Amino acid sequence: MADDTILVVDDETDLVHGLRRTISMEINCRVLTAENGVQALDIMTKEAVDIVLADVLMPQMDGLTLLERIKSRYPAVTVIIMTAYGTIEKAVEAIKKGAYDLIQKPLDEERLIHLLRKGLELNRLVRENARLSAEVSRKETFGSMVGRSRPMRAIFEKIHMLAQSGVTVLIRGETGTGKDLAARAIHKLSQRGRRDLITVNCPALPETILESELFGYRKGAFTHAIADHSGMFDQADGGSIFLDEIGDLTLPVQTKLLRVLQDKEVRPLGSNRSHRVDVRILAATNQDLEQKMAQNRFREDLFYRLNVATLTLPSLDKIREDIPLLVAHFLERVAREQDKARKTVTPEVLNHLMGREWPGNTRQLENLIRGWYAVIPEATITPRHLAADILPAACRSAVMDLEKPYQDLKEQAIEAFTLEYLNRLLGQTGGNVSAAAQLSGMKRQSLQKIIRRYGVDMQRLRS
Repeated sequence: MADDTILVVDDETDLVHGLRRTISMEINCRVLTAENGVQALDIMTKEAVDIVLADVLMPQMDGLTLLERIKSRYPAVTVIIMTAYGTIEKAVEAIKKGAYDLIQKPLDEERLIHLLRKGLELNRLVRENARLSAEVSRKETFGSMVGRSRPMRAIFEKIHMLAQSGVTVLIRGETGTGKDLAARAIHKLSQRGRRDLITVNCPALPETILESELFGYRKGAFTHAIADHSGMFDQADGGSIFLDEIGDLTLPVQTKLLRVLQDKEVRPLGSNRSHRVDVRILAATNQDLEQKMAQNRFREDLFYRLNVATLTLPSLDKIREDIPLLVAHFLERVAREQDKARKTVTPEVLNHLMGREWPGNTRQLENLIRGWYAVIPEATITPRHLAADILPAACRSAVMDLEKPYQDLKEQAIEAFTLEYLNRLLGQTGGNVSAAAQLSGMKRQSLQKIIRRYGVDMQRLRS
């Protein structure tokens, strides 16, 4: 993008001019130059800079001091350090102090351009994350639902139409996609929004208890029924009732629910009289109801009564572009709920979250962020905090064949974890072993031995 700006800082005039030409030819951006750190900081007070490419050894102000000043004044700016032979220790120190990456002189132009492009991409993510955080703080969300991808915009539009229609709605989608949030949004936006939404978690109650809770009972209907009890349909009269995971209802309860849908009447247990109720039904399931009907485990007539209108929520892998907004939303919400300072995430972590798999969808992402607040004291989540997230996934990937000896399974899990960790670690550093060693807390030689032992494809990671 032409709006991107790279500032090259080095006291070697010929090198600076050469870099300016090379970068301008390969990347559509502005290239500014400075001879030292003092001049660079002066430029940054007047110009918006995205990346600073700076040498370590310079007169007046060295690269590490410049890095510290930039990070304190302009934390969103990406800094890449150039280092000559013999100053690798200082370059590693630069990584500790917040440099995005380092590159050795004489410069490999292809690697330099790759680093700059990657740095600009991450810088855009930082800006986007800040914008999304501001958007969340301004409450620019659809109730408690968040998203601005095309699928989510379509969902919001359909929720609005369903809310006004008043019909029975079947909400479908994988576990963790926010079916309960969609039900609340439909109810809140409807004409019944000022009345209660009664939520019933169908699998949580045994059949006998669920039936009495849904329809109520009369005194003496069964042991311990010492007084009349209003059911959830009575409590929802004039409002809506949300039947969550309706696919788990037993056939007898399905039959009684069908009667409510057909006649708009409920009959409490122990009563020989029915009474009318004015209730809108919203139901949700993550199951294949068509398959359950084919197996005679779900009534067809009930399905067609429930399926007057359908709302199908997308899985998180279908709306990956919404992950930055979701992360900002959950960071804000959990901080507010727990009365804690709001945490932030680095661009590398955000990039990781957008690339990984989410079998538990949005709920899994929210729970991950809740876990951060519970166990991470630092204000910023960095790649080193992701190791705790890698371990369970790696262990799950090891096949738990209980006929194998414990030691074999343990070694298999360790191998799976190590491969996963190496690929993510080196992926974050673009295959830079020195930077990866620094992030992991290992010596460079030790990390190289592990890389060779597990046959990690370094060429793929560097590209």
